[in-house]
Amino acid sequence: MDLTDLIPGIPALLEELEGILAGLTTVACLEHMKWLGAFMCITPVQKSLVGAATIEEEGFRLVERQRPSLLVVSQKLQEGTGLSLVERTKAMDPAIWTLLVADDANETLVREALARGCNGICFESGLFMPALRVVAGGGIYYPEPVAAVLRQQPPVAPIEPLTDRERVVLNHLMLGLTDQRISQELVVSPETVKTHIKHIFQKLQVDNRTKAVVKSIAAGLISLESALEGRSAVTG
Repeated sequence: MDLTDLIPGIPALLEELEGILAGLTTVACLEHMKWLGAFMCITPVQKSLVGAATIEEEGFRLVERQRPSLLVVSQKLQEGTGLSLVERTKAMDPAIWTLLVADDANETLVREALARGCNGICFESGLFMPALRVVAGGGIYYPEPVAAVLRQQPPVAPIEPLTDRERVVLNHLMLGLTDQRISQELVVSPETVKTHIKHIFQKLQVDNRTKAVVKSIAAGLISLESALEGRSAVTG
């Protein structure tokens, strides 16, 4: 896979990631030292990193002690599993956002990751930095293999149709953008954004952003790929 075309966008991505991670704390638990070392060398990550490990039990002790904003964990660990660490973390504190780096898009794995509450699932064959940016921002990173599993779930109750603008706002919520950032990108006031979100919640019959995004993905209303593509077109 030739990724040369992505190189020019790296500085802007790192700058955005630094702004997102400002004031947040991160724990990383990855199987391979080379990947853990590479992760620790990402400049914005260095400033937020409060713990790093390769074993589930060590990772959980770090999570217990540090109570990080974000846990980045690989599917396989030198001892234990990433799924178990996510489950234990969410049981202790559901407010800790979790990003699982999985080997491949195995349907059984995806179902288990969703059941354990992973906020983001990134596959080794995919791009890591966009996943980190989305989940660190409080968004939901569910690429197509994950969305396909969600769509297999029993149909949800009929949903009142969303307007085109409401779908755009939903895409931004999925990507973890704040109300202020959404208002800037859509060139509207923050109050208008809040009104759109209120209407989205009412139509989807949910009470928070995560539920709105997950329900919309399951219903086929939005997709991560189209949201990322649309935002790239806007931001250049």
